Amino acid sequence: MTAAPGLGARLRSTTPASVRCSGECPLLPRDCRSRVTAARCPHAPAPLAAKMMCGGTSATQPATAETQAIADKVKSQLEEKENKKFPVFKALEFKSQLVAGKNYFIKVQVDEDDFVHIRVFESLPHENKPVALTSYQTNKGRHDELTYF
Repeated sequence: MTAAPGLGARLRSTTPASVRCSGECPLLPRDCRSRVTAARCPHAPAPLAAKMMCGGTSATQPATAETQAIADKVKSQLEEKENKKFPVFKALEFKSQLVAGKNYFIKVQVDEDDFVHIRVFESLPHENKPVALTSYQTNKGRHDELTYF
């Protein structure tokens, strides 16, 4: 059996050629001479997207105005569940998780030395549903790590 004329040339042209290290190598910045089949050195760190776990939470980030707005929308839900009013309700930091919508894990200061971790679900835009408080943890401190719950 013989291949169609020119097939080998077409296959070779779509296969990446060997290239020298691009110089991005953190291990051997100037001396890496490894042959690779991509534009990046194999020693370079993976892009952020390659390190992120599907369905996992993001890294903890300082709260933004958007985070505070989300927390404010569920404040009354938390006050109702806890049967008390919070004099302070300040979002300090958050993590997010992409699901069929988005989960926000938010550390909220509710008094001078009292903190609450809340989980808020934001549905997909086409569903037109309000954000919902889905879970929370009380009696948290300023230095308690924000984790999945």
